[in-house]
Amino acid sequence: MNSKPHIVIDARLYGPKHTGIGRYTKNLLSALSKLPDFKKYRFTLIVYPELETEIKKDLGNKFAYVSTNIRHYSIQEQIFLPFTLYRLKPDLVHFTHFNKPIFYFGKSVVTIHDLIKHFFTGPLNTTKNASIYWIKHFFYITLTNIVIKTNTLIVPSDYWRDYIIKKFKVSPQKITTTYEAIDPAFLTKDNKKIVNCKLKIENYLIYTGNLYPHKNINIIVEALKELPEIRLKIICSRNYFTQRIEDLLKKYQMTNQVDFLGYLPDVEFKQIYSQALALVHPSLMEGFSLTGLEAMALGCPVISSNSTCLPEIYQNSVLYFDPHNSNELVSKIQELQNNPKLREKLIKLGYQQVAKYSWSNTATQTLSVYQQTLKIENL
Repeated sequence: MNSKPHIVIDARLYGPKHTGIGRYTKNLLSALSKLPDFKKYRFTLIVYPELETEIKKDLGNKFAYVSTNIRHYSIQEQIFLPFTLYRLKPDLVHFTHFNKPIFYFGKSVVTIHDLIKHFFTGPLNTTKNASIYWIKHFFYITLTNIVIKTNTLIVPSDYWRDYIIKKFKVSPQKITTTYEAIDPAFLTKDNKKIVNCKLKIENYLIYTGNLYPHKNINIIVEALKELPEIRLKIICSRNYFTQRIEDLLKKYQMTNQVDFLGYLPDVEFKQIYSQALALVHPSLMEGFSLTGLEAMALGCPVISSNSTCLPEIYQNSVLYFDPHNSNELVSKIQELQNNPKLREKLIKLGYQQVAKYSWSNTATQTLSVYQQTLKIENL
């Protein structure tokens, strides 16, 4: 009989296909498997069949795997996933997203990446029709409230830890901040060769990420109305919200000032960052936000909103602006344009800021949360 504590991790949202949550899950699992104490536990991953080959290639036989077609955010997840979990007889389950089934009552840890949907509501924030949206939103609010109040929690920033403690009356002992980190691919030797070479800095800004309303890309468009000599390159897969930005650009007759680059391969992606004047991160709300840190790792200065957790994560390594004030953003862009020494300073500070975060630290802290939840002190 295996006496090692059995930890099951819901890894269905694994890899870049699932954006930030997928990168978190992938890098956390990889880092966990390299910890000295990893072998003191027995780990099982719940995965989707179509991702199993990829995950096994990344992680090898360090984990056991259970494949399921039970999809996240589905009714089946709430009803049938608990049966899968109970059959595995785990001592602890880690759900890497808030969507823990409410009918699973075993010990569990849940990572809450953010609560943005609690703040940005209404049909303008979704692709669903209004009636379907409000039904789904009601269940989302209900589910997150139950999950927050009944589980050990992990969050990616103190901003969200403090908010959840105050808003939901959660005991501080039940919620831990584990900072995330950029993907190790951004720190390879090849990347350093690209960012260290003397590239000509072009007169364009970068925006990377989706175009949901809380990302606040409209403020960049407003600023560029006053800076017609500067271009904007948007790195984002086309979606429903892209059309809204295109309509705004047509309204202001700025379509020739903005390039929608879609998805880019890594080499092209890195060079575009290295030659940009800056990345602009205008978001009104974030959970952690790797966007700016990835830019810093590639030698690109960052101009960031000063909202929510961003000053906590970026500290003194960026230029901040009020995300509701386009004139302030114009001023920061011009400041960077006219001061090459400031740009060099921000690049150096960016490298230093990126170095403060590592997945090894995240994994170590996460394993400590497991131990505390299991009430095991000395294995």
